[in-house]
Amino acid sequence: MSFILRSKQGRELQINAWNWRPTLDLLASERLLDPDGHARLGANGCGAGIVDGAMARRFADGIERWLTSTGMKPGQRLLGDLTLTSRARAPIVFSPGLEPGEVDSTELYSTTREWLVAFADFCRHSNGFDVY
Repeated sequence: MSFILRSKQGRELQINAWNWRPTLDLLASERLLDPDGHARLGANGCGAGIVDGAMARRFADGIERWLTSTGMKPGQRLLGDLTLTSRARAPIVFSPGLEPGEVDSTELYSTTREWLVAFADFCRHSNGFDVY
């Protein structure tokens, strides 16, 4: 499943759910996104997530502030529980015999510093965006 972020100028940025969820969780942890906004931006394919220009700039500022305060380095990942790791992403093969307890969702949902920088740049220059 992927999400398409479409800026007011028509620029698009695509992100998969595995990377988008921790991004939304980061925005919520920084008090930039309330539970309703988190749900709307996390709903894909329906156009319910709408971010105006001022909010997009707050997202960019917040992510940049968070990156500075944590010292997240290139190659590190932000995990689903909002901790940082330098471990490489372990591939997970979803097969018919895979049991739910065998999958670590904290590891499954993660994003990179590189994505966060790209998303902050998109936000800063988007003049607002919609999530599809």
